[in-house]
Amino acid sequence: MSDDHESRIEKLEIDLAHATHTIDELNTVVFDQGRQIDRLTRKLSDMTDQMEELIENALPGHRVDKPPHY
Repeated sequence: MSDDHESRIEKLEIDLAHATHTIDELNTVVFDQGRQIDRLTRKLSDMTDQMEELIENALPGHRVDKPPHY
């Protein structure tokens, strides 16, 4: 092979290594964000339940109905 082809292949290999590293880093970020979203979703659900319970206890005759879009 000529030096030009070898240098082009070497550059492609370097670019591929950088791209693979970037993809791995992004995958880690996305995975961590997914776990954080799950945790926050559970926390929001718990807090919503607590608020509904507080409202029901504060206003015993008041019934809390969720809007139809839930």
